[in-house]
Amino acid sequence: MRRKAVSIRTLMSVSMAIMISLFVLITGTLLNIFASNAIEDNTMDSASEIVTQVNNNLSTYINDIIDVSDYIRELSRTTSNLDRAAIQTRLEALISSRDDLVSISVFDLDGKPIISTEPRIETTPEEISEEQWFRRAADGEGDFFFTGPHRNSIGQGDFVISYSTIISYGDINRKASSAVLLIDLNFNAVEELSESAHLSQTGYIYIISNDGDIVYHPMERQIDEGVLDEDLRSVSEHVFGSYISEFEGRERLTIIQTVEQTRWRIVGIAFMDELLEPLKPFRITLISLMIIFILIAILLSRTIAMHITKPLRALELSMRDVQKGNFNVKAPEGESKEVESLSHSFQVMVKRIEDLMIEVRKTEEVKRQRELDALQAKINPHFLYNTLDSVVWMAETGNNQGVVKMVTALASLFRISIAKGHDTITLKEELAHVESYLNIQSMRYKDKFRFEIILPQELENAPTIKLIVQPIVENSIYHGIKYLQEEGLIRIEAKDTGDGKIKIIVSDNGVGMAPDVLSTLLDKESERNHSKEGNGIGLINIDERIKLSYGDEYGLSIESELDEGTTVTITIPHLEPIEPIIVKHS
Repeated sequence: MRRKAVSIRTLMSVSMAIMISLFVLITGTLLNIFASNAIEDNTMDSASEIVTQVNNNLSTYINDIIDVSDYIRELSRTTSNLDRAAIQTRLEALISSRDDLVSISVFDLDGKPIISTEPRIETTPEEISEEQWFRRAADGEGDFFFTGPHRNSIGQGDFVISYSTIISYGDINRKASSAVLLIDLNFNAVEELSESAHLSQTGYIYIISNDGDIVYHPMERQIDEGVLDEDLRSVSEHVFGSYISEFEGRERLTIIQTVEQTRWRIVGIAFMDELLEPLKPFRITLISLMIIFILIAILLSRTIAMHITKPLRALELSMRDVQKGNFNVKAPEGESKEVESLSHSFQVMVKRIEDLMIEVRKTEEVKRQRELDALQAKINPHFLYNTLDSVVWMAETGNNQGVVKMVTALASLFRISIAKGHDTITLKEELAHVESYLNIQSMRYKDKFRFEIILPQELENAPTIKLIVQPIVENSIYHGIKYLQEEGLIRIEAKDTGDGKIKIIVSDNGVGMAPDVLSTLLDKESERNHSKEGNGIGLINIDERIKLSYGDEYGLSIESELDEGTTVTITIPHLEPIEPIIVKHS
């Protein structure tokens, strides 16, 4: 299928709009990418700094606990067994001054309590010696240990974090012996440090041990109850640093740092949708600006395209005027050399076409006149010979009436043909010419066929170009009626269609035509359009004469079926009546 043509204005405006829009889209996309990366980097750096700050604060707190341990270590080393009451008093004062300290106790290596701020210890020495904090300190795996969270083994059973280490204390003989120092801490300090960090709106910080167990979590109760889950698996796969992962349908940033002097790891969780929240107004503004720029680009490209193609549009309108037949047009003047050159060439072309059309029109008029003259002057020798032979035969047999009738019909036939200078005659005269022809043929073929001519009185003086019916009747006789075994019938009827047209219907009951033959009758390239008998005037000639005289909506239409007959319809306009043509005898 042929692709529909597009105007230059449309092509220019669309091309410019697409180019500018692509530039705006690419620029906006790059800005969005750069801004997203910058904001993402800044938020990640900010979150990392917050986690680092919490880590530093937690390290400071742990150092503070170590300082407390060192204080107790020094106090135990320099105080004799007789001064345990004084040590007890100082430890109780220390407990009461700090909210994060639950209890302070000193046990010998057998698990027996030496000093404790707990008023009553019901746990047996054997049970104490089996506690993890006790064994780790007693086995000497390191200088000190943080264990937790676990239930307080010597107090009320609350969850605590235990600090344990080996210290020396003086007995009654001032002899130094080894002991285990236990400091139980609650989660107040750790909770305050964690809650003070704001990674995002719902972000949080939790602490895990080196074994992957949770030391502190702000939602530990929900985790214990199974309401909430934590992505400890991915954390265990990353020892240190930060990464982005998706957990439970939300993308989040995980930051992992190691707490100094412990084997704990502090984990910061920040949700990406909250971190990138500042991007939303930026993106909305960017998209709005991009849409505005694209709309401006469309309007600007259309305006520029209209300005550039305006002379071409004017030239196109001038061409359409020429197409309609108006040659009195003046080519528009363009602002560019190309348009100016086109306008000049168009003006020269219009003048040349006008001259050629005048010349062609004159040539066609001469050609039509010569064809008509040749048609009027042409007498088929075979037809004339047969007609005169029939006249002689009638005269020899004494059929004087038949001789008179045939000679009269022949004279009437030629009266219309020699009416030179009159291309248009009345419909009555055209059908009278056909009647004379049919009378001659009827007598020649000895009444092999009969004919009917129906002409309403109101159409008798309607004008028509002459010699358009007789060739059709001739074809009906030679190609339809001639081969019939029974009597043939040729019927000619003129009708007023009521819409400004007249139809002359010529029908016969001859042998008819096959569809492939019928389809070629009005084909200029087919020899079937030319009659091989009679005056040699083909149907295509008649159709072209009618169309040339009245327009393309007029002419011939043919219907035919084998063994049924053929119907030829001639359509001409219903014009104002004219006077009949009187042909003088020479």
